[in-house]
Amino acid sequence: MTQARTPSDWPAGPRGHALLGSLPDLRADALGYLRHVRAGYGDLFSVRFGPRRVLMICEPAAAREVLVAQSGRFRKGRGIQKLRDVLGDGLLTADGETWRTHRRMMQPAFHRAALDRLSGEIVGATRPLLARLAAARNGGAEVEVGTEMLHVTLRAVAAALFGTALRDEDLRVVERELPPLLEYATARTRAVLDLDALPTPAARRARASGAALDAVVARIIAERRAAAHAGDDLLGLLLAARDEEGSGLSDAELRDEVMTLFLAGHETTATLLTFLLLELSRAPEWRARVQAEVREVLGDRTPTAADLRALPLLGACIQETLRLYPPAWLLPRQATSPATVGGFAAAPGENVSVNIFLIQRSARFWPRPDAFDPERWLGGARTPDAFMPFGAGARMCIGNHLALLEATLISALLLRDFTLDVPGGGPTRLQAGVTLKPGGPVRARVG
Repeated sequence: MTQARTPSDWPAGPRGHALLGSLPDLRADALGYLRHVRAGYGDLFSVRFGPRRVLMICEPAAAREVLVAQSGRFRKGRGIQKLRDVLGDGLLTADGETWRTHRRMMQPAFHRAALDRLSGEIVGATRPLLARLAAARNGGAEVEVGTEMLHVTLRAVAAALFGTALRDEDLRVVERELPPLLEYATARTRAVLDLDALPTPAARRARASGAALDAVVARIIAERRAAAHAGDDLLGLLLAARDEEGSGLSDAELRDEVMTLFLAGHETTATLLTFLLLELSRAPEWRARVQAEVREVLGDRTPTAADLRALPLLGACIQETLRLYPPAWLLPRQATSPATVGGFAAAPGENVSVNIFLIQRSARFWPRPDAFDPERWLGGARTPDAFMPFGAGARMCIGNHLALLEATLISALLLRDFTLDVPGGGPTRLQAGVTLKPGGPVRARVG
């Protein structure tokens, strides 16, 4: 067994700038820089983010030490903690007993059988997208894929959460106010200095957006509590959730969880769909196979959750997209008690980060790791421990099945009726913020 070292004996890494460490390189090209560092230092290395040192983990066994075996010794990293003023104490930001209680209460609402009943709401939310694509095809216009996917996944999450309770004017508020709030939240996680108290224009705009969204959520919660039936949508399931003593979530707790689902749920699924359509445009032979499968299985009827198992080629393409482009590409953690990771000691307050992107693109576990090869998910040999796009352990993303349900239903409807071609192959550079995105617009012709 490897002997634990003191924190001062962490693995080597780049020296970087005297004051800023590796921040300038990370801001210029985070993924390219970290790939370069791993090539020189191995799967465990240290890197400085300004004054803070981080143990970067690019190896599955060490990742599971943090996320599974010793998860109780770590809490979410500083960047996620700084989202509390936006999200409150939802599952994404909460720690300790608050997180454990909410997770136990909410888990039944996210079981596959419960979520499968929401497929009709998701399909309904996709119809405006299909109408826009038909208009673009008829008019010979291009569409920006990322923007369209953000629109459709926002509507899908809203429909899954609120069903018919969300009025048209409410949806317009959500579509108008959520993007600036998300932009502010992203900037908060990346800030080196904590300047939260300063009344910057962005902070004032975010507070106004949050208040407008809170008003919509509070009205719907109040209407549901006054109704005889909580409803069959996700909010109804959350209203019915009870802890071991029979208590439910308060209005404030429901607000925090709804905002977390809005902010964390729609953008990650949108980027998954954007990368999926981008890769299928680059691999027209796979796109043709998937389109033939979808058309044979669905015909002209509306898809349901039961169709997911009948679409193995589409499922393989989605899994391969998640491998290449995990939306939550970096999972930061902070030690709360002494822990040993990969043979190195992490003292309380020390920071570690699990690099999902580099784990899932490691040539040790994935032949041709940078290639889009859905065939590897159709019975081929692979390393399950090296695939964790939704995290691992008790804190694995509770919405993983909802995300896959949305992605499959939306892409099946789109691919059945349309072919999106991205001239020139689209952007090759990646933007690594809180989530992973294409490095530029993905403009497509609609056929």
